[in-house]
Amino acid sequence: MSEYLYPQLFGFALFSVEHISTLLVITTLAVCLFLFRQTFFTRYILAAVLLIGEAGYQIGTLIAGTWSVRASLPLQVSDVSALLAAVMLLTRSRRLFAILYFVAIGSAVQALVTPDLGASFPQLHFLQFFATHGATVLACLYMVAVERARPSYRSLWWAVLWLNGYAAVIFVVNRLLDANYLYLMKKPGVSVLNWLGPWPWYLLWVEVLVLVEFHVLYWFVKRRKSWKK
Repeated sequence: MSEYLYPQLFGFALFSVEHISTLLVITTLAVCLFLFRQTFFTRYILAAVLLIGEAGYQIGTLIAGTWSVRASLPLQVSDVSALLAAVMLLTRSRRLFAILYFVAIGSAVQALVTPDLGASFPQLHFLQFFATHGATVLACLYMVAVERARPSYRSLWWAVLWLNGYAAVIFVVNRLLDANYLYLMKKPGVSVLNWLGPWPWYLLWVEVLVLVEFHVLYWFVKRRKSWKK
């Protein structure tokens, strides 16, 4: 009976009030980041959210007894992006930014819109998931808004190369561990991948979507530069 009275406590509901509200909060923070720049956000706060969020997930799953080498290692693109984004912020690395602007924002936005999540607000995993992925996007936008970093068109293709190289390595890891990191072996329950056909054909469509998404992100910074001119 309680699962009908309190459905939000038993699983994530895509595009629910909680989901849309969380996306609006992240969007608002992104706008404030460009409006207020250094006076509103600092790279240290974002880096702390990223590091604490990633560490918190590992500790939380260990305490809950749900940690497993097949599903809990920080090998997803969004996990690696979050950790590298924290390093990028602390070091102000423009080399990391050149890749992360495309890879981190691309993977985090997809995860935010269609999360593969078994928790709902106000469960800790829900808060950790959206805080970490949201902070990943904000970290890259911080570099654009505050550090004035801009990716080149060449870095877009380096990002594509890096992502495909990483996917090739993880494919081998998946075969060794019988895992599904990066969803290379099968599709998640809720994802845009479900619209792209069966395995392995959806992997080819992912390549197309990656190119489209990366070019849209590149257009954003180019358009922003032309607006300033």
